[in-house]
Amino acid sequence: MSVKLVDHSWTKIIERDAFAKIVLRDKIEKVQQLEEAIRSNDGADAAGNVLNHGLIVHALKRCLENLDGSTTLTEQDFWVCYEFATAAARKAEKILAEDDDSEE
Repeated sequence: MSVKLVDHSWTKIIERDAFAKIVLRDKIEKVQQLEEAIRSNDGADAAGNVLNHGLIVHALKRCLENLDGSTTLTEQDFWVCYEFATAAARKAEKILAEDDDSEE
């Protein structure tokens, strides 16, 4: 299952503007849909292993909360969550690509 999560639109999140909020909502939805697809094909354990047990979505939601003006999440929290989500999403892409290669 070849998937590209970290694409050109993902990089727009760092601009921390109204478009970043749109991208975050879209990426949260895409990761949740991917999780459901993996869960239905390979089981909950596989989905958790590939997508870091929901932490990618959690981190993206924290980024969105910060951009929405949360007083409990700082700009540093935004960057930590963004960097984590980006690294974890790239790792998920790699795992899924390797899975595709092993099935061929």
